[in-house]
Amino acid sequence: MNRAIVKFVPAGVVAVVLMPFATSPAHHSRAHFLLDETIELEGTITEVSWRSPHVYVEVEAPDAAGVLQIWTLEGHSIPGFLRLGWQRESVQVGDRAFVVAHPNRDPARTFGMLYSVTLASGDTFYAYSIPEGETVRGSENLAPTAPSTDFTGTWRAVSSLRESLIDSFRAPTEWPLTDLGREQAGSFDMDDDPVLDCVPMGVPRLILSTYSHRWTRTGDTITIEKERTPQIRTIHLDGAARPADHEPDELGYSVGYFETDGTLLVVTDGFSATPWGNHRGLDSSDLKRVFERYRLTDDGYAMSVSYTIEDPVYLSEPITVEGEYRKSSDFEFVAETCDVETARRHLEFF
Repeated sequence: MNRAIVKFVPAGVVAVVLMPFATSPAHHSRAHFLLDETIELEGTITEVSWRSPHVYVEVEAPDAAGVLQIWTLEGHSIPGFLRLGWQRESVQVGDRAFVVAHPNRDPARTFGMLYSVTLASGDTFYAYSIPEGETVRGSENLAPTAPSTDFTGTWRAVSSLRESLIDSFRAPTEWPLTDLGREQAGSFDMDDDPVLDCVPMGVPRLILSTYSHRWTRTGDTITIEKERTPQIRTIHLDGAARPADHEPDELGYSVGYFETDGTLLVVTDGFSATPWGNHRGLDSSDLKRVFERYRLTDDGYAMSVSYTIEDPVYLSEPITVEGEYRKSSDFEFVAETCDVETARRHLEFF
């Protein structure tokens, strides 16, 4: 399993070690689900909540004693479902279905993580990934159509499913933190994540986050669109400094330039103070600076990624994180407005 790797660097020095990295996950940990176990439910679909950030499915099915129960099952995002062959009308209220799910660690809770739904027609829809060797009608082929030569393309950060859903949900207690940073990390509660209130991620959390990134190079700019968020990031390649009228925000102002070997270096400042702006569980200040390094690998089918954060309010010295993107075929990003009630729905079960 790929795991997050960080490297401490001396103050004032930007160091990069290019190593595999597991992307940060979506909105909340799935640690309360038993991902190595499944349960089977045969019953009637009573709800399909096709909303962002996650689709929820409810099924009424009998327990071992024959008593009907309502199971609430959390699924992928709408973009994730679409890539796996789902459509809004694929599974409907009233459908008779055979449902497989990962159960809750607490057997008294009828709240699980959806694995698959099989309808009476025989069609099966998978919630997070299609098993090897299976073919699902309507699922998109995400194999890259061509390598990238100038960073243009659609990219996905490398991670395992377990890493994405469970292992990355913790505060960065191993980072070199100031007293304020340690205080924050020590009081970490994953349910305090601003994304649960539909607040967009900033830089650097956005860089290795789940879902696809579409890079477009045009003239003196590279724009980066992020699937499932309206944010568009711009990297300025004209060599000009940050303009005086730049309004600080969670994305900052990014200036990029190329080394002789084609590596793209990006320096970003001009940030606003942002809750959990450095990492899950660690805020960032308006003194933050982020140094990024991107290099095409595997003949343009992959990209090594790293970033170094300087933030003297929360970090006693800079910290570097490394990862990798893999290129996929281009596809249309789906614009779905984040729904706060849905983003926090899992909390009603705990």
